[in-house]
Amino acid sequence: MTREDKIKKIARHYGYEAQSRQCIEEMAELTQAINKYWRKDLQCGKYPYNPWDGYMPDGSEEYQNLLEEIADVQIMLEQMKFFLDPLDVEHIDEIIDRKIDRQLRRMEEDL
Repeated sequence: MTREDKIKKIARHYGYEAQSRQCIEEMAELTQAINKYWRKDLQCGKYPYNPWDGYMPDGSEEYQNLLEEIADVQIMLEQMKFFLDPLDVEHIDEIIDRKIDRQLRRMEEDL
Protein backbone atom coordinates (compact mmCIF):
# COMPACT_ATOMS: atom_id res chain seq x y z
CA MET A 1 0.00 0.00 0.00
CA THR A 2 1.40 3.39 -0.98
CA ARG A 3 1.62 6.34 1.39
CA GLU A 4 -1.23 8.01 -0.54
CA ASP A 5 -3.39 4.89 -0.16
CA LYS A 6 -2.69 4.80 3.58
CA ILE A 7 -3.61 8.48 3.98
CA LYS A 8 -6.86 7.94 2.06
CA LYS A 9 -7.70 4.91 4.20
CA ILE A 10 -7.22 6.93 7.39
CA ALA A 11 -9.26 9.84 6.01
CA ARG A 12 -12.13 7.55 4.97
CA HIS A 13 -12.12 5.83 8.35
CA TYR A 14 -12.38 8.98 10.46
CA GLY A 15 -14.18 11.28 8.04
CA TYR A 16 -14.00 15.00 7.46
CA GLU A 17 -15.39 16.17 10.78
CA ALA A 18 -12.84 14.36 12.92
CA GLN A 19 -9.89 14.92 10.62
CA SER A 20 -10.55 18.62 10.07
CA ARG A 21 -10.51 19.08 13.86
CA GLN A 22 -7.36 16.98 14.11
CA CYS A 23 -5.78 19.12 11.40
CA ILE A 24 -6.49 22.26 13.43
CA GLU A 25 -4.92 20.66 16.48
CA GLU A 26 -1.81 19.58 14.58
CA MET A 27 -1.37 23.05 13.09
CA ALA A 28 -1.54 24.55 16.57
CA GLU A 29 1.09 22.08 17.77
CA LEU A 30 3.32 23.06 14.84
CA THR A 31 2.92 26.73 15.77
CA GLN A 32 4.03 25.91 19.30
CA ALA A 33 6.98 23.83 18.06
CA ILE A 34 8.18 26.63 15.76
CA ASN A 35 7.97 29.14 18.59
CA LYS A 36 9.71 26.85 21.09
CA TYR A 37 12.52 26.11 18.63
CA TRP A 38 12.96 29.85 18.00
CA ARG A 39 12.91 30.61 21.73
CA LYS A 40 15.17 27.81 22.97
CA ASP A 41 17.52 26.79 20.15
CA LEU A 42 17.76 30.15 18.41
CA GLN A 43 17.57 32.10 21.68
CA CYS A 44 14.78 34.41 20.48
CA GLY A 45 16.62 35.30 17.29
CA LYS A 46 20.04 35.85 18.84
CA TYR A 47 21.27 33.18 16.44
CA PRO A 48 19.40 33.71 13.17
CA TYR A 49 18.59 30.39 11.58
CA ASN A 50 20.29 30.28 8.24
CA PRO A 51 21.78 26.94 7.19
CA TRP A 52 23.44 28.61 4.19
CA ASP A 53 25.58 30.73 6.55
CA GLY A 54 26.66 27.74 8.60
CA TYR A 55 24.47 28.20 11.68
CA MET A 56 21.96 25.41 11.95
CA PRO A 57 21.27 24.11 15.44
CA ASP A 58 19.81 20.65 15.20
CA GLY A 59 19.55 17.48 17.17
CA SER A 60 17.89 19.18 20.13
CA GLU A 61 14.58 17.99 21.53
CA GLU A 62 12.96 21.16 20.16
CA TYR A 63 14.36 20.55 16.68
CA GLN A 64 13.20 16.92 16.67
CA ASN A 65 9.74 18.00 17.86
CA LEU A 66 9.62 20.56 15.04
CA LEU A 67 10.27 17.77 12.52
CA GLU A 68 7.54 15.62 14.07
CA GLU A 69 4.99 18.41 13.97
CA ILE A 70 5.82 19.31 10.36
CA ALA A 71 5.20 15.66 9.45
CA ASP A 72 1.91 15.60 11.37
CA VAL A 73 0.64 18.73 9.58
CA GLN A 74 1.68 17.41 6.17
CA ILE A 75 -0.22 14.18 6.82
CA MET A 76 -3.32 16.10 7.87
CA LEU A 77 -3.13 18.47 4.88
CA GLU A 78 -2.96 15.48 2.56
CA GLN A 79 -6.11 14.16 4.21
CA MET A 80 -7.82 17.54 3.82
CA LYS A 81 -6.94 17.48 0.11
CA PHE A 82 -8.46 13.99 -0.13
CA PHE A 83 -11.83 15.43 0.92
CA LEU A 84 -11.75 18.01 -1.90
CA ASP A 85 -12.86 17.66 -5.49
CA PRO A 86 -9.84 16.41 -7.52
CA LEU A 87 -10.10 19.46 -9.78
CA ASP A 88 -9.80 21.71 -6.74
CA VAL A 89 -6.67 19.84 -5.65
CA GLU A 90 -5.14 20.64 -9.05
CA HIS A 91 -6.25 24.25 -8.55
CA ILE A 92 -4.33 24.33 -5.25
CA ASP A 93 -1.13 23.60 -7.18
CA GLU A 94 -1.92 26.49 -9.54
CA ILE A 95 -2.52 28.79 -6.57
CA ILE A 96 0.78 27.71 -5.00
CA ASP A 97 2.66 28.43 -8.24
CA ARG A 98 1.00 31.84 -8.55
CA LYS A 99 1.84 32.76 -4.95
CA ILE A 100 5.46 31.63 -5.29
CA ASP A 101 5.88 33.64 -8.49
CA ARG A 102 4.32 36.70 -6.83
CA GLN A 103 6.72 36.47 -3.90
CA LEU A 104 9.71 36.14 -6.22
CA ARG A 105 8.57 39.29 -8.06
CA ARG A 106 8.31 41.12 -4.73
CA MET A 107 11.81 40.01 -3.82
CA GLU A 108 13.14 41.31 -7.13
CA GLU A 109 11.43 44.65 -6.49
CA ASP A 110 13.21 44.89 -3.14
CA LEU A 111 16.64 44.71 -4.78
